[in-house]
Amino acid sequence: MFTNINPLKWRTSTKALWISFLLPIVIMLTYFASRHMAPFGSSSILTVDLGQQYIDFYAGFRQTVLHDPLRIFYDFSKGLGGESYGDWAYYLLSPTNFLLLPFSNVHLPAAILLLTVLKYGLAGWSFAFALRKMHWQIGWRLPLFAVSYAFMGWFVANDLNLLWLDAAILLPLIVTGLEYYLTHEKGWPFVLALTAVIIINYYMAYMIGIFLILYFIWRLTWQPYRLKERLTMLRRFILGGVISIGLATFVWLPTAYTLMNSKGQHMLANLSWKFDYQPADIIGKLFLGTFNFEQMPTGLPNIFIGSLPIIILWFFFTLKNIRWQTRLTALIITAILVISMMYAPLNLLWHGFQFPVWYPYRFSYLFSFWILWLVASVWSPYLRLSWFQFLTLLILTSGGFIYLFSRMSSLNFLTTAQLYIGGGFFIVLLLLHVMPAKIKFWLPIVTLLVIGEMTTSTVWTLNNFSYLTNTEYQTYIRSLNAITKDLPKSKTDFYRVAQSFQRTKGDPLQGNFNGASTFSSALEHQQSDIMAALGQPEGDNYIAYSSGTLMTDSLLGMRYLLQPTGSQPAVNGTPTNMQTYSRSDTNGTYRLVKQTKQVILSQNPNALPLGFAASDNVRNVKFKENDPLRNQNILWESLNGYNQQPIFTSANFSKSSASNLNAPSTITGAYLTKINAGEGASLTLTYVPTSNNPYYLTLGNAVTNDNLEIQLNGQTLPAIPSHRHTIIVPLPADTKGQSQEITLSLKKKDIWLQNVSLYQGNKAQLNRQSKSLQQHPYKIKHQSPIKISGDITIPKNDSMMMTTIPKAAGWQVYVDGKATDTVTVGKFFIGVPLEPGHHEVIFKFKTPLFKLGAIITLGFLLIIMGFKWSESKKRQHTLF
Repeated sequence: MFTNINPLKWRTSTKALWISFLLPIVIMLTYFASRHMAPFGSSSILTVDLGQQYIDFYAGFRQTVLHDPLRIFYDFSKGLGGESYGDWAYYLLSPTNFLLLPFSNVHLPAAILLLTVLKYGLAGWSFAFALRKMHWQIGWRLPLFAVSYAFMGWFVANDLNLLWLDAAILLPLIVTGLEYYLTHEKGWPFVLALTAVIIINYYMAYMIGIFLILYFIWRLTWQPYRLKERLTMLRRFILGGVISIGLATFVWLPTAYTLMNSKGQHMLANLSWKFDYQPADIIGKLFLGTFNFEQMPTGLPNIFIGSLPIIILWFFFTLKNIRWQTRLTALIITAILVISMMYAPLNLLWHGFQFPVWYPYRFSYLFSFWILWLVASVWSPYLRLSWFQFLTLLILTSGGFIYLFSRMSSLNFLTTAQLYIGGGFFIVLLLLHVMPAKIKFWLPIVTLLVIGEMTTSTVWTLNNFSYLTNTEYQTYIRSLNAITKDLPKSKTDFYRVAQSFQRTKGDPLQGNFNGASTFSSALEHQQSDIMAALGQPEGDNYIAYSSGTLMTDSLLGMRYLLQPTGSQPAVNGTPTNMQTYSRSDTNGTYRLVKQTKQVILSQNPNALPLGFAASDNVRNVKFKENDPLRNQNILWESLNGYNQQPIFTSANFSKSSASNLNAPSTITGAYLTKINAGEGASLTLTYVPTSNNPYYLTLGNAVTNDNLEIQLNGQTLPAIPSHRHTIIVPLPADTKGQSQEITLSLKKKDIWLQNVSLYQGNKAQLNRQSKSLQQHPYKIKHQSPIKISGDITIPKNDSMMMTTIPKAAGWQVYVDGKATDTVTVGKFFIGVPLEPGHHEVIFKFKTPLFKLGAIITLGFLLIIMGFKWSESKKRQHTLF
């Protein structure tokens, strides 16, 4: 009865498949435990994007699946609000993510470690299973190749990019499914596996699609097929691909639309017709452990697969028993893959015509798979190299060693130790393949050597990174949870929350609140544009609301503000330790609501609702580049009908003093140059507030953390954030008559004080006008991520309902039951023209092209089911 579940009675190949799955898991668990990573200690697996971006998406994934599934389509936690289906398609559609659901956000690092380890095991199993299905390798040979695949350089270097790993796991199943399909077997394995990878990560699937075309061309050379057979195989290949694409249309079609409004804006940018590096340097990447932090931004491709595949690859290309057409085509495809990993235009093609930001040559896993696949098709324990093969390979590798030694000073990823150790593994394995075939324990020795080399490379690589401690992460998340758990939650209320501390730009996902910061590869460019106009740090894939003013807080509905208490500033993970610019401009305006040991929660009485009655003048708002406080003035004045004085006015410094500099007569736009280049230099600017109004300093994008440090009254301000446009630094309010000193300390020999200017805000006027705008709010009756309904009364002097909902193609507005046109305020916000009086206004969001994509997917399903039904004894119509 229990025969099938008794491991002692399993067949050898079944045991080998289990070992192929469990061995990478055991090795990785042992390594992570030795590094004391959670759940094994106080360290964590979090590093780079995994710790700064993905973990926040996983927290949002958990919140969405368990509590608010409609956030899959639209999420106000994405910056000021944005389409989120594209984010899910890129980051979150792996079915393995459901294993994270039992873990709270506090314990996500431990969950992610276990998920990472599982994916190592699945990669090993997948490759071993494919080889067994192909009847190329059996029994205890399978774990050897499983470890080689699971621990290949690409997989280890990208184990922090969990969203990509499923592609490497599914690739062997896709290719095996294609093989069965082409040999007149059922096509379901191919179609299901290919459909799965398109749904899970369209980006990696695109790369696999290109590779499959190359693979299919090679496949046609295996035998001297007749033309009719080749055409049949081609028909099957195309049909299977089309069906897979059709079944996944509900994901990729709306996502493609999203990309055209985000990353698609930068296609073919910075294209150059050249090699990215000296081509022969790629040889160095065949050695173990050749990946480190310096390789992440602009490194070489990660193609380490161990010594054995390199030896057997030479055997493959020099083995006359294989058809010359097959070997020649394989050589051409190998050359295409290699050149693609160094020649910029081809590299761009593989990445969807966009150069990747960090992690270059992301498709290199396809090269590693290809080489291992070729090798696995011919290797056996009885394979021995001829003396010609041995000597020619020895000469070639000796040349490679000599070249790499000559280039050591230029290769930041390679050391002499790596060359010697890697060379040692290579020589021993090479000698084992020229020795007599009947050496006792030959296969176990080779297997141990392969596993040893791959494990050494994995440990070497992972040891090159620094990791966030689990204590630091949990300290922060517990502090955030403690202060946000009591924030009001109502289906009839909408507000946003500002912060003056930040672990990542994904804090709103962790704290489950609407903020104005995000980090996403599918970020709409309009979000970056509006943040640049309002003086906030931004980039192509992130925005950060860290330079707010009283006006932007009011306008954007920032009802609450989270500030650090100042406790434990030297302890990693505390909000004080992660403070951005202090919001002391709110002094005397915001009232305390709650305080924990680490965080202060205050309420902004001037926060505007999501929608409110405003002047029709908002139609005319036009922003000026690099003039954020002017832009805020214009927007605010337009809401109030242009009948008030501006909120922000220029202020002057009362005096300036310089050290090792010539003090400029005009600060804004001045060039400062050290008198003595070898000594420190600073410029101290003094102003004395004439009222309790807040003050603000602006900094142009020429002023960066690399060239300047800023102190306020002797206290060093947080590092200047990365910014492409002029940003705002909030200064204290409630300091009437108290001298304030701003010290600019140069870190380099000179600096351009681009747009360095001082402004004063009019708090009384802002309070008065905010109260006026609050008198005619949009009263929400019910809200969900994709539908908001409510009422508003427009007074006779106004004719516009202003909202802070970002304009997007998916939004449709209904006024009193009828669809109505909207206007776009400042090229970003939705404005609804309304006649004076009472109106019911409903906002509905539909993900663009999702309905069409779902219909196409359903259509393909119905067609397949129809053909499947027709495949009976009476109706022999085989679809595939």
